[in-house]
Amino acid sequence: MNSAVSVMETMAQRYNQLYLTPKKGISETGVYTDIVHYGKTPPEVAVKMNEGLSGFKCSKYDKLFSETTPAGKVDIVYIHERSDFERFIQIMAYRGEPANVSSSLESAEIVGITNWRKIEQHMNEYIDHGGNELSWRDELRKFRGEKKNYQDTLIIISNCDYSGVNADEAGFGELVWNQLSLKIRIYNACALYTCRRIYKKCNSILLEEIFGDCVGMLFALNKYDTSLARKFMGVSGKKYNGVGRLKSLVLGMDDVDIDKVAVNVSTVIDKVETCVKKMISSGVTDYYEILSGLEEKANTYISILEHK
Repeated sequence: MNSAVSVMETMAQRYNQLYLTPKKGISETGVYTDIVHYGKTPPEVAVKMNEGLSGFKCSKYDKLFSETTPAGKVDIVYIHERSDFERFIQIMAYRGEPANVSSSLESAEIVGITNWRKIEQHMNEYIDHGGNELSWRDELRKFRGEKKNYQDTLIIISNCDYSGVNADEAGFGELVWNQLSLKIRIYNACALYTCRRIYKKCNSILLEEIFGDCVGMLFALNKYDTSLARKFMGVSGKKYNGVGRLKSLVLGMDDVDIDKVAVNVSTVIDKVETCVKKMISSGVTDYYEILSGLEEKANTYISILEHK
């Protein structure tokens, strides 16, 4: 955003709870309840709003923009500083509680956040067009009948190497890989959001992640790179290499079982590549349409992943 107001300040103006400091029990306080559930601005928060946003570093590299997915519009918030990313997650996802945010967390999806600024805007427009405060309660009830009128979906993106793969491992220069990592992560998150909302055949977390990697690479590289796909998952030869994120997707498996899954993942990656190439050669240019085409084959891929 090319503005004197930082991205974090913009978000705090939209969601006033960002002026609060995460601490145990804050979600049960009247201050938190007033802001989140009633759209009120408690005096102590009004003071902070006048003084400016504290607690966040507010990097100039932060970004805020929207992406339209097959499942609807989402707001993408890229947070450059890790401490800001974790604080934002604590306040917005954990209701201000000082929860531990895993160091391996690269992105987060927060759905159904009440945006009181949208409600205020609708109220002002309603009054300007002849409505009155007495009838506003009925109008508000109708307005809130559609969640999309006043609720937001956020995808929060952190600054790190995608899936823990560094520039040398990916085969790119560091500056280029930083940019590619960010783009892959953004569209991986958008693909996962889409799969969870509208693609019911894709009911496998592992397959969702394979699809997410694919869509992310298509947007970032304009191709599906199976070598990178295997590195992201940690598939090396006929086993798990111990550093990819496959282990976090199949918690509780011993080394023998995870190696078997790694072989199956490798097989699915090859089949996904074949499907992607076929769709592109047939003239498909919309990468979300490619995701839809992959989802049509989800049952086949799941049977391969679950083969023992």
